[in-house]
Amino acid sequence: MRTRSLIFTISIIASILMILFSFVFRYAVSSKDKLLLINGYEELKTGTANNFSNHNLMYEKFVFDNSYWTELKDATQKKDTSWISTNFVPSFTKEYNFDYLWILNEKEELFYQKSTKDYRDVPLFDINKNDLMATLKKYPFKTFYTRFENNLLQVIIAPVHPTTDPKRISKPKGFLICGKKYDAAFLNEFSKISPGTNFSIANKENNIDSIDFKNYVATYQESLLDFYGKKIGIFKADRKLIVIAAYNNNLTLHTLLFITFVFLLLLCYYYFLRVKVLNPIEILSKALRKKDRSNLGSLKNKKDEFADLAHLIDDSFIKNSVLEREIKLRMSTEIELKKAAIELENATIEKIRAEQDKIAKSTFLSTMSHEIRTPINGIIGVANLLKNEKLTATQTELINTLSFSSNHLLYILTDILDFSKIETGNLTFDKTQFNLKEICKNVNNLYEPNANKKGIKIKVYNDESVSDFLEGDSIRLCQILNNLMGNAVKFTEKGFIEIGYTLIERKDNKETIAFAVRDTGIGIQKDKLDTIFESFSQANRTITSNYGGTGLGLTITKKLIELQGGKITVDSKLNEGTNFTFVLTFDIVNTQILQREKISKEQSVSNLNGLKVLIAEDNKINAIILSKFLEKWNVKLALTVNGKEAMDMLALNEYDLVLMDLHMPVMDGREAVNAIRSNSQFKYQNIPIVALTADATSETQKEILLSGFNEYVTKPFDPKKLYSVLEKYAKV
Repeated sequence: MRTRSLIFTISIIASILMILFSFVFRYAVSSKDKLLLINGYEELKTGTANNFSNHNLMYEKFVFDNSYWTELKDATQKKDTSWISTNFVPSFTKEYNFDYLWILNEKEELFYQKSTKDYRDVPLFDINKNDLMATLKKYPFKTFYTRFENNLLQVIIAPVHPTTDPKRISKPKGFLICGKKYDAAFLNEFSKISPGTNFSIANKENNIDSIDFKNYVATYQESLLDFYGKKIGIFKADRKLIVIAAYNNNLTLHTLLFITFVFLLLLCYYYFLRVKVLNPIEILSKALRKKDRSNLGSLKNKKDEFADLAHLIDDSFIKNSVLEREIKLRMSTEIELKKAAIELENATIEKIRAEQDKIAKSTFLSTMSHEIRTPINGIIGVANLLKNEKLTATQTELINTLSFSSNHLLYILTDILDFSKIETGNLTFDKTQFNLKEICKNVNNLYEPNANKKGIKIKVYNDESVSDFLEGDSIRLCQILNNLMGNAVKFTEKGFIEIGYTLIERKDNKETIAFAVRDTGIGIQKDKLDTIFESFSQANRTITSNYGGTGLGLTITKKLIELQGGKITVDSKLNEGTNFTFVLTFDIVNTQILQREKISKEQSVSNLNGLKVLIAEDNKINAIILSKFLEKWNVKLALTVNGKEAMDMLALNEYDLVLMDLHMPVMDGREAVNAIRSNSQFKYQNIPIVALTADATSETQKEILLSGFNEYVTKPFDPKKLYSVLEKYAKV
């Protein structure tokens, strides 16, 4: 029998025997383990459930007992915070380790709190206040769990009654709200009660009751419910059960049998390997070390693998030349690898340079936005102010021309910035409610004067089956329609222009709508239709010189549509006209909800009269324009030219809001906001501060909000936008 067959046969027999023995041994051990783990789980479940119930009962009893206490009732009615701090808080914090306390009077007004923050009202923990108060008036107390200040919080709420009313028949004299954080300290309390058990708080359940037989771990979980009975988290107990003593005798017996069996098996293998394997290997090794083939004869005559090895060693010297060639080949490969490494290094350098170019581009766009928008802000602001004056017809026409030209320049700048946002993936979309018919009407009103001058009629058609109000990014929709209408008016010298929309599908409270802008203008060559959506592309070289434009409008339009899940197509014939069609999907707005919001908004008072605003702006033109608008709105204002002066003014006077430019001498806007927000002793540390910036890049806007500003208004500012911001903070 050949050596390989013999080794294979013995290995198979030994493996089968060891596998059978392992199964028997494992079955005996696992049976005992399973029984002990089940018993351990039952103990863990019973102990944890009892401890958790007793813990909740203790805290509930404290709140329940203290909520009908005549002295607490009197202190609540008198708003005597001193008595509460002296007589109630010590046991609340030291004996029962509550973390939060809120006390309301009978008018449901918060007058005492002990928490990490100063709250102006009772924190409702995402609960409807009416539901909360109705529950407290109906039941003696309420226990639930909630997420609060990044912690899972146990909340116990009870109405306050005098000691003489244990049944709580009378009207509540106030409300007691206590909160206990489920944090590391809380889990440590349970660990002391049940040593050897690991307690934790989790958001989701894996297995409610589980036993890990592989790792000897038993798990019990207690569900934690919020105010409405919805599961918000779990209280989890894990215990690792080490099973040893219960089956020591069987384990020892099986271990001895296993060791004896393995020892005998090793002896057999040693004899076999010594005679059949080790001796031939020793002969082969000696021949290789001494390069002597004289001792290989005894192996060559056998009919096994070692005979083959002996013949191979004889042939090894012949193959030395082959090995030398392989060495040379490997050296050549190493040279190629070095070349590849150099190429990789060069590619890395190019990548770094590309990143640096990207940073430089972002810096350039930010600077360009600021430098161009600042003078445009002055031009548009003055034009808006002059429109409100009594002007002659000629002056009105000149002002309208000035306004149109400056707005056109602003649109070009906006196109460049939007193109940059699209390239970097920073473009975002908002969701607002809008009237589609009203948007088309406004677009028509914007371009109708220029169209009338050229003798072009604009036709607007609306699909009446489309819902009155939709939800989506109306600003981007207007941008798309303006780009397409602007091109239509620009490239049409006679005939007409059509703009409208048609309902394609209504499904799952959404409407898919097809928009179309059609003109009878110069048209586009057929071979140019595939390139008009490319960046900085025009249908031919004469368009830029004859009609102007950056070549970005259609590129941005296509990207805006595709990023919202839509698609745009174009059909055109040279000298006959062009038809742009695109499809977008919007959410349908519930008109009843919208009507209620409209009524509520109409009932609210919008009045800026008496609002005190501090302006920090070093540009005189911008400061004058701001002042004119604010004075028109009856706002009381004060002017400063840098952040240092603004801080000095805040320290001496009272203001409701600060309008602060970012780029100023001495101390710029960012430095001033940081100094105001970081100084806890400063009187107006939390005053609303709105940034005024000519930098409209998304990176700058994100950085503004993160640096401490409440909001930002870009220059040139829209008077309606500025008014809405002032109105928002006038109501605070």
